[in-house]
Amino acid sequence: MYRTALILLLTAMTGVAGWWTFNNQQHVRDAVELTKSRQEVRQVRQKLEASEQQVVEQAAAIEILEVRLALLKVDHRVARIEVVDQEKSAEDPEVDVTTVRFIEFDRNGNPVGPEQLITLDGKRLYLETLVIKFDDDFVEAGEFLRGTSLCLFKRIFSERVAPVDGVEIDQPGAHPAPYQDGDGEDIAFQAELWDKFWDYANDPETAAAKGVRAIHGEAPFIEMREGKSYKVELRSSGGLSIQAE
Repeated sequence: MYRTALILLLTAMTGVAGWWTFNNQQHVRDAVELTKSRQEVRQVRQKLEASEQQVVEQAAAIEILEVRLALLKVDHRVARIEVVDQEKSAEDPEVDVTTVRFIEFDRNGNPVGPEQLITLDGKRLYLETLVIKFDDDFVEAGEFLRGTSLCLFKRIFSERVAPVDGVEIDQPGAHPAPYQDGDGEDIAFQAELWDKFWDYANDPETAAAKGVRAIHGEAPFIEMREGKSYKVELRSSGGLSIQAE
C-alpha cells in the first residue's frame, strides 16, 4: 500500500511538472507572438505615416505645378480698340473707311498714355508689335520683369494700307510706358532689350543669356465691325490675341 501511494505521488508530481512546463512554454509563445504583433503594428504604423507624408508632399507638388501652369496661361489686357465709325469711302463705294480709338493699358489694367483716333481705308486692321517672350521657368516663378511676355505697339495698318504707310502708335525711341514702373534695375534691363531688340533677335545665344525664349515681331489682325470693341491680350508665356468684347 505504501508503494502504491508512492507511485501515485510520483505520477501526480510528473503531471504537475508537465502542466507547468506546458503552461510556461505557452506563456513564452504568447509573449513571442505579442512581441511579433507589436512589431507588425509598429511597422504598419510607420508605413501609414510614410504614406501620409508622401500624400502631403505629392499634394504640395501638384499644387505648385497647377500654380505654375496657371501662370503660363495668364492673359493680360494690354489694349482696347473701339470702332468709332465705319462707312463707305466717298471716292470709292467699294472701300470701307474705319475709324478706331486705340487705348493702351499698363500691367494693372489702367489706361496709359493718350487715346489715339486712327482712320484707315479698309476693315481688317493689323496691329504691328514687337514681342519678347521669356523662358517658362521665369513665368512659372512669377518674376516681376520676366514673369510675363512684353510687347511694344508699333503701328496699325489694314488690308488696303501697307505697313510702311500705317499709323504709328509708339513714339520712336521711347520705351513702352506700361513697363516703366519697375525699379532701376528692371528699367535698365528693359531699356537694353528694347534698344537692342533686333540685335537679340539675330543672336539667340545672347538673348538666351538674358532669359529670352523668343523675340520677334507680330501682327495679329481682325475684321472690325461698326459699334464693336476689341480687347488685345498678351499671354504670360505667349503672344498677342485680339478678341471682340
